[in-house]
Amino acid sequence: MSRYVVDLGENKEFVYGWDHALGYFYELWDNSLGEEDYEKIVEDKSYFLSKLSREDMLEAMTKYKADEFHIMKMVLDTTF
Repeated sequence: MSRYVVDLGENKEFVYGWDHALGYFYELWDNSLGEEDYEKIVEDKSYFLSKLSREDMLEAMTKYKADEFHIMKMVLDTTF
């Protein structure tokens, strides 16, 4: 499993990675929304649970400025 965090400022984070059970995934967090983790997750997408497409994953990773190496690995459909 991998999990990376991009600080978006204003208590917001883009969390993304790869998991053996979920495949590629990403989450948008707003840490100002509550005390518990489940209250802070604004968006939660994965290949397995929400049928996240590679195009949508690429769009999110590009929009939120994920690491370029990770973007390349995702496009090549390899883990990072």
